[in-house]
Amino acid sequence: RNPSPPHRTTLSVSHKADTSKSMADAKMQQQMQAAQEHSKRIQETKMKKDAILKQILSPEAAERLTRIALVKPEMADQVSNMIINMASNGAIKGKVSEDTLKGYLAQISEKAKPKTKITFARKRFADEDDDSEDYDDM
Repeated sequence: RNPSPPHRTTLSVSHKADTSKSMADAKMQQQMQAAQEHSKRIQETKMKKDAILKQILSPEAAERLTRIALVKPEMADQVSNMIINMASNGAIKGKVSEDTLKGYLAQISEKAKPKTKITFARKRFADEDDDSEDYDDM
């Protein structure tokens, strides 16, 4: 007997589905692997940064920077990047004290502050004239 053609069609359709599923699985695996490599690179960079800061900062300054990182991680990153850049350029000699760290924090917070301007706009009434208010003759 000859196998019926619908069986062949069904087999080829299921084979195509298996192929596309395996391609999707392979793509997902590649994405997961890329994400793992990315997080590994980020972690290595953070470890290097922490090691450099440990050499540059005094224990008190390191403790303060850790506390700041809990509350304002963006500011802590900015300060630590600033300190590492200054140290690599030779601008920092010796350990950074807590007071020096406070100064760097003040510099960064001044840059981050938006400049605010307050203006008072007073409503004027239709019957009000600037010239009519002359109280000098009283």
